[in-house]
Amino acid sequence: MSTVTDEQKRVYETIITAVESGVGGMFFLYGFGGTGKTFLWSLLGAALRSIGMIVLNVASSGIASLLLQGGRTAHSRFGIPIAVNEYTTCNISAGSHQAELIKEASLIIWDEAPMMSKYCFETLDRTMRDILKCDKVFGGKVVVLGGDFRQILPIIVNGGRVETVLSSITSSYLWPSCKVLELTKNMRLTRDVDGDRSREIEAFSKWILDIGNGKINEPNSGEVEIDIPEDLLITQCENPVEEIVKDVYGISFPNERNPKFYQGRAILSPRNMDVDTINDYMLSQLPGNFNIIFQKVNVLLLK
Repeated sequence: MSTVTDEQKRVYETIITAVESGVGGMFFLYGFGGTGKTFLWSLLGAALRSIGMIVLNVASSGIASLLLQGGRTAHSRFGIPIAVNEYTTCNISAGSHQAELIKEASLIIWDEAPMMSKYCFETLDRTMRDILKCDKVFGGKVVVLGGDFRQILPIIVNGGRVETVLSSITSSYLWPSCKVLELTKNMRLTRDVDGDRSREIEAFSKWILDIGNGKINEPNSGEVEIDIPEDLLITQCENPVEEIVKDVYGISFPNERNPKFYQGRAILSPRNMDVDTINDYMLSQLPGNFNIIFQKVNVLLLK
C-alpha cells in the first residue's frame, strides 16, 4: 500500500467497509484521466478476491473493459438490452448461472459509467432487485461506478445539451442514493518528474480542468472564448497540417520502420474531416509503393 495516495486510501477504505458490512451501497468515483481509478479497481479486486469474495469488473466499452481484470462490457455481463427505457430489464433468467453469479458477487465495478444512458443503470437496478428479492438500490449489493463527466457523455441522436443531460446518470432516480467519491491528484503526469517540469505539468493540468469545469472567463453562460497559450500554438506557417506533422513526427517519418516510433506519437482531432486531411497528407509523404498500397486498401474499405 506504499504507492497508494491518501485520496486512494480513503476511497479504498470506504468501499471495503461497505462490502464487509454487508449493507450495500452505490458509489461514484469521480476522477479525471491519470488519477489512478484503474489502479484502484485492481487494488480492490485483489484485496477481496484474496479472501474468497467475487468481484465483477465491467465497463461501458470494450476498449475500457480490457484494462480490467476479467473485464467485460456491462451489456455482455448483465444482458442489458441495446434499446433501454424506464421499463426494460436485463436478459437474465432466475436461477441461471448469470443470476447466481450476481447473487454471489460482493462488489460490482462499472468503469467509464458517464457515457451510458441512465436507463442502463436503472435496467440493472430493477433486475437485481428482482433477482435478490431486495428492494434496496441494486438489490443491496455494493456497486461502484467510475469515470469523468468531462469526457464522453451519453450520445443522443439528434439530441442537444438538454437531452444529453437528462439521459445522464445524474438525472436518474438512483443518483440521490449515490455517494460521490473523488480523486484529484494526477499520478500519470507527475510520475518520475520533479522541479520546474513538474510545476509546468501541474499548471497545464489545472488549465485543462478549469476548461472542463467551465471556470475560464467566469461568469459565463456555458459558451466562452478561450485564449490558447502561445507555447501551444504554431503561429508562423504556410501549411498548418504540414507543420503539425513535422512537429509531432519530424521530417524523416516516411523512412521510419520502427513501430515504437509511431506508438509514442499521435495527432488528435475532434472532427473526422480533419482526420482525413491529416491522413491524406501523411500518406502522400510515403514512398511511392507504400502510398499506392494504402490507397488501394482505402478504396477496398470504402467498397
